Amino acid sequence: MAPADPTPLGDDRRPIMVVSHERSGTHFMMNTLAACFGYVSNPWLDIDRHQFNINYYYPQQLQTLLLKLADLKSANLLKSHHEFSFFSEIMPALAGALDIVYICRNPADVMASYWRFLHTWNWAEGPRADSALDFAKAAPMGQLMRLQFRQYDTMLDRWANHVQHWVEAAARARNVHVVRYEDLAQRYDDTVKSLGTALGVAPRQIVRPSRTENVVQQGNVNFVPAPGADNRDAVGALAMARFPDLMARLGYVPGTAAKPKP
Repeated sequence: MAPADPTPLGDDRRPIMVVSHERSGTHFMMNTLAACFGYVSNPWLDIDRHQFNINYYYPQQLQTLLLKLADLKSANLLKSHHEFSFFSEIMPALAGALDIVYICRNPADVMASYWRFLHTWNWAEGPRADSALDFAKAAPMGQLMRLQFRQYDTMLDRWANHVQHWVEAAARARNVHVVRYEDLAQRYDDTVKSLGTALGVAPRQIVRPSRTENVVQQGNVNFVPAPGADNRDAVGALAMARFPDLMARLGYVPGTAAKPKP
């Protein structure tokens, strides 16, 4: 259900849903929208079973939910980690209702962060492996599978599908805007201004949010990786070998520039 007392937008801004693959800077993006554009990042509207227990594999139910939330004209941000297949049939209906900001991140950092994160929970949220590279090569399993439409051979394949189809959606749909985590982290002011142009809303101010407040904390299981297990270079090399075109399109190849629109 929605927050008991949602914050109204009070102007002609549209509701925003922030979408990402897990561990891609979702709350960094949400907190940026709150700090710079006057949205609300806490509480947010979590498009997931624990808050909205619908049949996500039935497009009409998902469309009805999202349009009802958009009709609230709430400043509270929507959040989703679902892959694009869940939304593919309903994108035309969402076009005039809300903006979608998709944040992506270098897969080497995504895999390393997610690998560590999953080790800190008491339940089987996803595959556990001895290293980030082994995690990238592992088949998806556990509770995270609720966010995917089909099975993938590896977690890295799952990431590639997630990013590729949302980036392609942004090339077709004017209400989908792609932001790279790296741009937000390293070129914050310019990236915020560019996003404002894409949204048609000038930032009210440009303030970098805290890195520790209003973020998803890890679980209560202490996890200490073995030396060398956080092998991001090896994950990056695997991503380059498997998905060279996608990596180049995203600007994750040395000497290339990112191509997805903001």
